Order: sequence, then structure tokens, then C-alpha cells
Amino acid sequence: MPGNVNVAPPRASEARRFRTSELVILTYFTYTSIAAVAFRVAFDQLLIMVGLNVATGFAIVEFRARLGAAGAGRESKWLGMVRNWFPTAIIVLSFREAGALCQPDMTYRLDQFFERLDLVLLRSRLVVDILNHGAPWIQHYLEVCYLFCYPMVPLAFGVLLLGLRRREKGVGGVATERAIDRFWTTVLMAALGTYALFPFFPSTPPRVLFHDLPGPAVAPLLRKVNFWILGKYGIPSSVFPSGHVAAVTATALAVRAELPGIGVVFLILAASITAATVYGRYHYTADAIVGALIAGTAFFIARQVHARRSG
Repeated sequence: MPGNVNVAPPRASEARRFRTSELVILTYFTYTSIAAVAFRVAFDQLLIMVGLNVATGFAIVEFRARLGAAGAGRESKWLGMVRNWFPTAIIVLSFREAGALCQPDMTYRLDQFFERLDLVLLRSRLVVDILNHGAPWIQHYLEVCYLFCYPMVPLAFGVLLLGLRRREKGVGGVATERAIDRFWTTVLMAALGTYALFPFFPSTPPRVLFHDLPGPAVAPLLRKVNFWILGKYGIPSSVFPSGHVAAVTATALAVRAELPGIGVVFLILAASITAATVYGRYHYTADAIVGALIAGTAFFIARQVHARRSG
């Protein structure tokens, strides 16, 4: 399993520092704690959010303190593994907290504006011809790709760990630590950045509001699975910008920067997921475009910050 990759723990001086990605997490949860008061979240939800945010901050401080004091023993390796994978849980928690801040706009002003832009694209001759000639396989392919927006981040991180192990010949240390931090800084800045914007742009998924789908009717297959997941865990009151597109695009860019060959595969998958969000009416085109722009910006900023920090 990727989580069990035996990379050496970083040097104590490196472990004693907060990772840049951890500072991103702390900043985001500080924001949500303040925003929960500003947006008048119910008191019981407010207590839960603040409690979880404090617990998250405590965990990050403990990782830093214990790894900085530990040697190269078993406890250090275990703590290092937990610290490396911790952001995967943070992304889920951050998404749920953003949902608690969102309030629906029953006038649907933003939705109506985005829908007019979508109709220009989705009813264009080029798009309709592609969907008609590719049916039903292109529709099935896009629905499969949309399913990958959930496991893509942990999958990519596991692949990154394996690639780093081969590149460093199992040694790891500081080089591996910095590569991991670069990856998570990029992904978290993109994902959490979109979540932070959710409350300010209330919108409704187009599949819910307009009940349409471009191209010919195709047997649903995995579309029902996607609907079930979104019904259980989605946020119905905000889809702008697309957190899915931002996260998978940032993930692909981060992997590409460390492992150019396999990174191309993730870029293709990210592009396919982006197309699937628009085709399936899970997001408006504007959501996807802005999500991709946020990912590109996060990647650029992360590279600059890490270049200065390690310089």
C-alpha cells in the first residue's frame, strides 16, 4: 500500500518546522471559525466547528513537536506517515465546514447568468456533434471520470510517495519531506481557496435547477452512483468555483512537477474530470474555468513560496 512506503523520517531540524501546507490549514480553519460567527451559523454547529478546528491545530502542533524530538525509530515513522496523509482528511472536513457557511440564494441570479453562458457552449454544433457521434461511450467515459474526482488526490499522493522512494533510492529525508510539502501546499491552497469562496457566491448545481443534459439521452449507469454520492455528501447551495476541478488540476500539476512522466497521466485525467463536470451539469462552465485558474495560481504561488523557504 502507498501509505506504507518506507521513506526515512526528515531531519529533526526539518521536522521541527511547520510545513507550509500546515500553515495553509491553520489559516483556513482560523477563517472558518471567524466566518461561522459572521455568517451566524447555529450555535451547536459553531461549537462543533470551533472544536474540530482547535483539535486540528493541536494535531498539527503535536506532529511538529513529536517528530522534531523523535529519532529514526518506529514511532517516528508511524507519526511521519500519519502526518503525510493527514491532509486527505482535512480536505473532507474543510468541505463540510464550507457547506455549513453556505446559504442558498432563492433568486438564482448567479445561476441564470452562468446558464446563459453554458447554453452557448453546450448547444454549439461542435459539442453536439461530438456527443452524438461518441454516444454512448463518451458519456460513460465522462461519468467514470467524474467518479475519479473523489479518489484522485489520495491516489496521486500514493503514486508520488512511490515515485519519491524510487527517485531517492529509499533514502528520502529532507528531499522527500520538501516534495511532500510542495504537493500538499499546492493541493490545499487550491481546494481550500475554493471552499473559502463558496459562501460569497451562492449557486445551485445546474443538474438540479435546470434538469437538462446536452447531447443524446444515454442509459445512466454510473450517473446514478454520482447522484447518490452527491445527494449524501454534496453541498447543494454552492458550486462556484468548482472545488473538484481546482483540487484535481492542482493535484495533476503538483505530480507533474515532481514526476513528469506519470504527471501527464494525471493531467489527462484532470482534464477529463473537468469536461465531465460541465457535461454532466454538475458544475457550470464558469465554475470549472475559475476552479482551474485557482489551481494554476495555487501551483505558481506554492512553487515561489517553497523556492524562497528552501533557498
